[in-house]
Amino acid sequence: MSNINFESMKNTNRFDILQRIYREQDVNRNHITQTTGLTGAAVSKIINGLIEEGFLAEQPYYSELRNRKARYLSISKSRYHTIVLCLCRHMILTAIVDICGDIYYSDSRSISWEMFDQYAIAERLVEIKKHLPSEGICLGVVCITPGIRSTDDQLNRVGVPFYWDIQTLRELVTRELSLPLYTENDSNAALLGEMWFGSGKASNSFILYNIGRGIGAAACLDQHLLRGYHNSSIEIGHVTINFQGPQCVCGNRGCLELYAGIDNLHEKLEVFNEQRKKKDSIEAVFMKARGGDAECRNFVQEYADMIAEGAVILANMFTPEKIIVTTNEAEFIHLQPIVDTIRVAIDTRIFSLSGHKIEIEASELRKQGYLLGAIAVALKVHFMGV
Repeated sequence: MSNINFESMKNTNRFDILQRIYREQDVNRNHITQTTGLTGAAVSKIINGLIEEGFLAEQPYYSELRNRKARYLSISKSRYHTIVLCLCRHMILTAIVDICGDIYYSDSRSISWEMFDQYAIAERLVEIKKHLPSEGICLGVVCITPGIRSTDDQLNRVGVPFYWDIQTLRELVTRELSLPLYTENDSNAALLGEMWFGSGKASNSFILYNIGRGIGAAACLDQHLLRGYHNSSIEIGHVTINFQGPQCVCGNRGCLELYAGIDNLHEKLEVFNEQRKKKDSIEAVFMKARGGDAECRNFVQEYADMIAEGAVILANMFTPEKIIVTTNEAEFIHLQPIVDTIRVAIDTRIFSLSGHKIEIEASELRKQGYLLGAIAVALKVHFMGV
């Protein structure tokens, strides 16, 4: 038992040090010794091992942040990469990403929900196999999906309303690529991408608010991803905001997603276009709103007000340092008016006993956040086994 505990602690320390190098700027051995509480000898042993395995590089340069020249640590390029398979509601996104966050290959294919099956997924796996680097080590395939990933039933499914038979996916990946398969919720993956590569790197506590086809969220508390039962994220989209509202696919009535999701926005757009005798797309309406069109600005404002309802709930639940807003299957959404509306709503409606002001930011990563979050998933499994 003591050997198991020692090995577990060693792997935890290795992963913690690696994560610090991702999230902090200009890190050296002395800094890690001071911030982790490990001995200098233990830190050197771990870092030497990570360098030998090809995860880290170490080189001297002058750091403006530290105001001195020293040997600083960085993530090593080229040796390790991950395959990412994003199964969205109307799209399959595949990519090959190295552990520095560089994308070797990326492809997205639109597909209707009814056409999702193992053959469509197998076709994408065969295609991605052609683009795998001839050198280096693949850490595995990370499958990112909406919904809840159940771990206690026979099929190990993703939960309602999107059922993914994880066992079938695992068999497909084994057959086509001979690699292990790991799964992650889409909002959790996007949050991990922000934690390791985006504007969440410097935050101890922040919320990722994921809007678009679905409405979801994920939370980083004390530098750790908050996981629910079945490794779920925060299903803010299925919080009831109208008890007399229509029934949602989840079984509730008046869910936020029914009002703030893209499907409802499309329905409102049809009415809006009929009134104006136009045939504008959502993207065109957002562009015209940016250009000053008063009617389009009002249309966008109504949508932003509904999105802000979910943000206010999240802010009151967690009182985070910041909320980062991103999109799923909705790259055409211009986030700035939504961020501005959320900022006003939270400043005027959040219950807080402190003078803390929550920062609201638009994600700079957007769709890339899912791909980069997959790196964090693969590395954690590699080092921690979970």
